[in-house]
Amino acid sequence: MSTSVASPRDPSVPAAVLPSRLRPGIAWWLLAVTSTAIGGYGMALQDGRPAQDTVPGLPWLDEAHFFAGGAALALGPFAFRRDLLARATAWHRRLGWLYVIAALVSGAAGAAMACTSMAGLVAHLGFGGLAAAWLTTTALGVRAIQRRAVTPHRRWMVLSFACCYAAVTLRIQLPALTAALGSFEAGYRAVSWSCWVPNLVFACWWLSRTDATGRRRRPIATPT
Repeated sequence: MSTSVASPRDPSVPAAVLPSRLRPGIAWWLLAVTSTAIGGYGMALQDGRPAQDTVPGLPWLDEAHFFAGGAALALGPFAFRRDLLARATAWHRRLGWLYVIAALVSGAAGAAMACTSMAGLVAHLGFGGLAAAWLTTTALGVRAIQRRAVTPHRRWMVLSFACCYAAVTLRIQLPALTAALGSFEAGYRAVSWSCWVPNLVFACWWLSRTDATGRRRRPIATPT
C-alpha cells in the first residue's frame, strides 16, 4: 500500500505540519514588527515634511516617497517568509510585484528628494546613494527572476530590502547620533550614510553564511 505525503508546496498543507525550519523565527517577527510599524508611520506621514524641505515645484514627491516606501517596508518581510513561499508561491509573486512597484516609486522619488535634503552635500550624496542602491538591487532582482535565476533573485531582493530597512535604522540611529555629535544637522549628515551602508554589509555577510532556503550553511568537512 502506498501512502501519499503532502508536498510542502501544496497550499492545503496546514501550517502545523510544515517542517519547523520553514516557520518564521524570532528574527523574522522582529523584522516584521519594526517594518510594519515604521511602514505604517511612513504611509500616515506622507506630506509631513515642512514645505521648504520638499522638492521645489514637486511637493507630491514627498507623498509618493513616504506612502510607497511605507508600503514596501510593510510588505517586504512577508516576501521572505519561507512557509508562505513553500505553501503559496502565487501569493509570493503577488506580494513581490507589489513590493517592487512600491520600491521603484519610492526610490525614484527619494532620488529626487536627495537633491534638496537638509544638511548639505554629504546628506545629498548619502541619501542619493541609498536611492541608487535600492533602485539597482530591486531592478536586478526582477531581472534575475525573469530569467528564472532563483538564487541571484533571492540575493538581490535581500539586498533591496536591506536598503528599504534604512527607514527603520534611520529612526533608531538619528536620536543617538544627534546627541553624540551635538546637533541635529551633524546627526542627519551621519545618518544619511549609517542608516543603509551597515545594512548592506550585514545582508552580504548573512547571505554568505546561509543557503538558498535561508538556513545556515554547514561547514564543509575537510579530509584528514
